[in-house]
Amino acid sequence: CATAQAVDSRQATATEDELWRKSISLVGKGDFTEATQAIQRVKLGAPFTDRVRAWLEEYEAKQRSRKELDRIDYEKYLGYAHQRIERKELRHALRWVLSAADVADDREALLASNWVQDLVNDALTEAEQNRREDKWRDAWRLYSQLAALFEREPRYEKLEREAATHVRLEGIFNKDSHWDERIQRVQWKDAKKALEYIGMYYVEPPDFKRTAESGLEQLLLLADSKAAQERFEGLGNDVDREDFKTRLRARLEQIRTAPSLDRRATVGHFRRVVKDINEQTVRLPEEVIVSELMRGALEPLDDFTTVIWPKETEEFEKHTRGNFIGVGISIVKNRLGEIEVVTPLDDTPAFHAGIQAGDVITDVDGTSLKGFSLSKVVETITGPQDTRVTLTIRRDDEMIDFPLVRTKVKIQSVKGWSRNPDESWNHWLDKEDGIGYVRITNFQRNTAEDLINAMSRLQGGGLKGLVLDLRWNPGGLLDSAFQVSSLFLKDGDTVVSTKGRRSEEDQILTAPGTGPYATIPLVVLVDNRSASASEIVSGAVRDNHRGAVIGERTFGKFSVQNLIPLGPSRAKLKITTARYYLPSGVSLHREPGSDTWGVEPDIAVRLVRKERVKAFQARREADLLGPRAPKKKSEQDDKNEKGDKDAQEKTSDEPADEVAGNTEKTGEDTVADESKEDELPPLEQPDENNRPTADPQVDTALLVLRIQSLAEQHPTLAAAKRGTGDASASP
Repeated sequence: CATAQAVDSRQATATEDELWRKSISLVGKGDFTEATQAIQRVKLGAPFTDRVRAWLEEYEAKQRSRKELDRIDYEKYLGYAHQRIERKELRHALRWVLSAADVADDREALLASNWVQDLVNDALTEAEQNRREDKWRDAWRLYSQLAALFEREPRYEKLEREAATHVRLEGIFNKDSHWDERIQRVQWKDAKKALEYIGMYYVEPPDFKRTAESGLEQLLLLADSKAAQERFEGLGNDVDREDFKTRLRARLEQIRTAPSLDRRATVGHFRRVVKDINEQTVRLPEEVIVSELMRGALEPLDDFTTVIWPKETEEFEKHTRGNFIGVGISIVKNRLGEIEVVTPLDDTPAFHAGIQAGDVITDVDGTSLKGFSLSKVVETITGPQDTRVTLTIRRDDEMIDFPLVRTKVKIQSVKGWSRNPDESWNHWLDKEDGIGYVRITNFQRNTAEDLINAMSRLQGGGLKGLVLDLRWNPGGLLDSAFQVSSLFLKDGDTVVSTKGRRSEEDQILTAPGTGPYATIPLVVLVDNRSASASEIVSGAVRDNHRGAVIGERTFGKFSVQNLIPLGPSRAKLKITTARYYLPSGVSLHREPGSDTWGVEPDIAVRLVRKERVKAFQARREADLLGPRAPKKKSEQDDKNEKGDKDAQEKTSDEPADEVAGNTEKTGEDTVADESKEDELPPLEQPDENNRPTADPQVDTALLVLRIQSLAEQHPTLAAAKRGTGDASASP
């Protein structure tokens, strides 16, 4: 009898261990509901299993709450959209449909519904009317909503880009702009050299016929810009402008009827436009003609091949090398057009002097910044090392002068979860369970070194699992992505391979040795803003089965760019020379009209707009150093009304950026129609952001690592029971 009882006990334990292992496996796959059901059947190992059960049940309760909030918002947004349709306020109606699609169980069914299709057709009609009336910003707002709703529809993206071009030109050439700042030292010989290198090095043989067409089409858009006509006398002259356009159209017709075009012929067409047609008609500055011509010419290639003109080179280089000479502040143009401090940077002159987030910079060395572009402000504040500069700051109603000495400033790309009392980064997400957290904002030359330093501190504190957050990370240097990936992989694991048009672009990069963190349980967080180098790292982790990738499908930028100097002017060509491939052998670049792109996560956790806003605001708050300057209530209220895109994109004087940041007030308080007095009265449509401050993607990562860490320590329930002691041990 005793023998039979022992056998039964062993069988029961084996069955319990099977359930335990099943629970762990289901967690690793993201099947949390089934994992919860499995762990609930486990009787042995308490209080150890009670702790796991509590984690899973708490997580499941949060997911049910999220779904209910989605349902409530969905019904509200549909109601708001119909109210706007009744008032013929199509732009606002589209915005609410976009909000509804964001929380919908079946997005495609919503967009295919008859009433939404009717709304789309009416919006297209209104946008066309706006175009005829030169109301390009209104047209852009409609097209941008349609492009956001129908991501796989190229025609909306094309219409949006065309309208955005007109808005950009209006911003560049308005009477208060400093249009010439960014295109100083733009030269035709640099453009000619760029076309030569494109013919030699672009990832695939370029279609120069399309390049030539697009360049001339861009100049026709420039000629039709009312702001450009007011800015330049030649374009403002009806006879000269029509002569310019007629001759452009004639040349464009020659290009279109040609069976094909090579680089030499394209250069010939462009030279004729720059040196002859322009000089004989509207006589625009060469910098304007060349910069706009090349903007259009490169558009058919891809979004990442571009000419970096001399005035842009320094700003570009400082972000890749990770340092610059300055005073150490991050600035934006706020909605009032003022230069506002986002935050001082750590261990910099601005930080030590006491400059605060929210301070407004009014003068530099006694010169007012009114009317300055953001790039001009940066140029004015930065300068040679060890030179002096005085910033005049408005803080509330007080004016303060800050004399500073410029020094080398390091851009920190490796950040933590929160700030310690001494303002250093706290890299612990859950110190008790040994779960660390590292956020990489971009991949620059010093990123791997900074990551090693952060990991050293975590390992000294008993690290048992790591969350590597690559959300909102647009990428950076390929070498940096390779170095970071290798830290977590085994010797010989493939990180990435590249293939280009030229054989020297082909390479396979493998981990040069077993990385120091190759055995630490790992979760990588990604979203649709994780691009390029971020996709290399997350793809290497996923394809080598090194850890779990959690979040949303990544951006889909699987192209490699190189910088080629164009001449003594310091202009550079940033050109796509290769595609990169994940260890699985696939290249998931997002092509127009494609259904498959980017790194798909192992565990999909999609955030809705309000959750993204909360998550981004939490990260932005963590980035801020020191005290915050007080703000007037009206300014603060205005900021609180910003939506998701406004919260994440800095505003600059670049018109394209102004377009990107100029979303409607879709945010957290109340959306009111900005109607004229003779139109309908404002319609209040409250949309408070009532989502919890918790980040669902981080919650998921924390749950997975907690349970995986316990599973590694306790592969069987008998081991778990021994590890936790008697039943009196606390969960």
